[in-house]
Amino acid sequence: MITWGFPVCIDLWLAGMAAGAYLAAFLAERFGKHTDHRLLHTALYIGIPSAMVGVIFLLADLSHPLRFWHLFVSVNFTSPMSVGSWLLVLWTTISMLIIFLWHMRNRIPIKQVILKRIMNYLYTAGFFVSVLLMSYTGVLLAASNQPLWASTVLLPPLFVTSAISTGAAVLIFVGMVSRMWKIYGETFRRMVQVVAVVIVIELVVLLVYFFWLSRSGIPGAYESMRQLITGELAAPFWLGVVLMAILLPFALYIANWGKKVGEHRLVVASSIASSACVILGGLVLRAVIIFGGQI
Repeated sequence: MITWGFPVCIDLWLAGMAAGAYLAAFLAERFGKHTDHRLLHTALYIGIPSAMVGVIFLLADLSHPLRFWHLFVSVNFTSPMSVGSWLLVLWTTISMLIIFLWHMRNRIPIKQVILKRIMNYLYTAGFFVSVLLMSYTGVLLAASNQPLWASTVLLPPLFVTSAISTGAAVLIFVGMVSRMWKIYGETFRRMVQVVAVVIVIELVVLLVYFFWLSRSGIPGAYESMRQLITGELAAPFWLGVVLMAILLPFALYIANWGKKVGEHRLVVASSIASSACVILGGLVLRAVIIFGGQI
């Protein structure tokens, strides 16, 4: 029987958001016109502390936190804690190495062309590890025997879409507050549009997931779904997930669709508010899925 508390929800939220921010920045640079890697490094400056704080919350949920080193003696692919810990370590190591090499690029006795090639390999490696970090929890939960989680392919895409939306949202939030939009205005405008599309995909995945629960025939699956819709988790689900994470930010993003940040006074405030809703709603989503599977 899996028994996870709220600290694990925070860890999954922070880790997913860190990976989602990296993925969003990586793709924005690959398909955008900016090649200075400032956006990607901003994602790392957000993600590295987030991942480390997530580990602290993960340790807080252990029965014996001082024995956390047991997680790194070997890799247990059936343990979400073990796999998640190793992925976090790998992602954080790659991220810190990127930041170190970037700041030391003019002091390291390596030809710039070789260093650039190494950096590109690390950027790409970070992308693939980010994808794994976003999806591993959904994969392992789906392999459990809990009615709300068991035998479905829909949990991984639900966690991935949520991680991408929260990761991109935290970049938008920081970009608006720090006025990075003055340099990356077009990038952030497109990112807002991408988040709106991802939110729609997340809603579709959630609806299909509930339809599957109602038709799966797995003992306890329908009852677990009702706990989210009309039971003790109904309030956080409807207010925190449906309203705060999906409907409200989607409406605000659509209201600003196509508008340039510098030309409309309310776009910055609206982008900050909608991004904050997505970020906090991502935490609520993980909490209701994790707690709902343990009822």
